[in-house]
Amino acid sequence: MSTALTSSSGLRPLERGHPWDARFFERNPLHWPLRAVAQSFEGFADWPTIAEIDAALSERAGIHFQEQPPRARRRRRGRRLPLETESLYDARIQLSGWVPTRHRNWHDFLNALVWATFPRAKKAFHARQHAAVAARIEQGARVLPGARTRELDGLAILDEGGMVLLVEEPIELHITEWIEDDNREIIRAAIAERRAVALLFGHALYETLLGENASATWAMVTLLPCPAPLPDSRADQIVLADERLADRIALPDSFSDPDTFRNLPLDTRVLCV
Repeated sequence: MSTALTSSSGLRPLERGHPWDARFFERNPLHWPLRAVAQSFEGFADWPTIAEIDAALSERAGIHFQEQPPRARRRRRGRRLPLETESLYDARIQLSGWVPTRHRNWHDFLNALVWATFPRAKKAFHARQHAAVAARIEQGARVLPGARTRELDGLAILDEGGMVLLVEEPIELHITEWIEDDNREIIRAAIAERRAVALLFGHALYETLLGENASATWAMVTLLPCPAPLPDSRADQIVLADERLADRIALPDSFSDPDTFRNLPLDTRVLCV
């Protein structure tokens, strides 16, 4: 039986200074959902500036990308100052309309590409996460609460390591059983028959694909049942996944129990047939 996604799932951040590669999306077929937006940067011999990322992606993403500000000093005369809640990451997105982004950083660049590919789902995700974080901060608090809630754990796993599996409604229960039993050959057959489509959502998964031995990484799978047949067009598949995932994220109890999450490996022999 597959198990809940944890820190042992194999997500591997790239080392700082990993070189720019304008055609990275050709290195692994699982990058396919990002291809259309990533092609905006094919002509760049070096890293695009954050302003260039914003110019290329903000219209599709429905949000702007700005340089991540340096962390503010939060002490005065040795005492902690109250939290500036509006400067928290999700608050910047939800309240100010821009994503804090680091220059020459694969993790943040790929996050921007995911925003432009799945804008509805990313917007729903950060609205949900912002509300969950804000609900835990008391007025005048000087530090963030310690341990994250199970909901915040689950949302983080989705955002970093989530995979969407569009499935035709008649086979949803079968797919669930096949994932439980780690029956990859039957899952592969469903994908080959176009009765299921796998799309990576988590930007840390896309980052892992740029490193070595990506197939050792496991993604948390979200099954999204859809009327049969699934669309043939890749663009239509992305739009459908974006809409369905946004709807799922908007459900209050979704992604709140990581112990129920189920996973599949980033195996192109199974997911890209």
